[in-house]
Amino acid sequence: SFARIFFRNAINIGLPVVEIGEQVDRIDAGDAIGVDLSKGIVYNLTKNEQYQGTELPQFIQDIAAAGGLVNFAKNRK
Repeated sequence: SFARIFFRNAINIGLPVVEIGEQVDRIDAGDAIGVDLSKGIVYNLTKNEQYQGTELPQFIQDIAAAGGLVNFAKNRK
């Protein structure tokens, strides 16, 4: 889990954050990872596993896709 301030700051700079709880312990250094932000799924490509995380609301996905809150706001004008 993340502190809310970390989560908000990460989104503000365009870094999407997906929480997968204790399942994170199944990921080892060097594992290849993929993420489906729209579904909140983290894929461990090395172990052929997937972990359900928190789905990001569409507006947060839009902010991340824009590269952060500043770019998102600039593009909305």
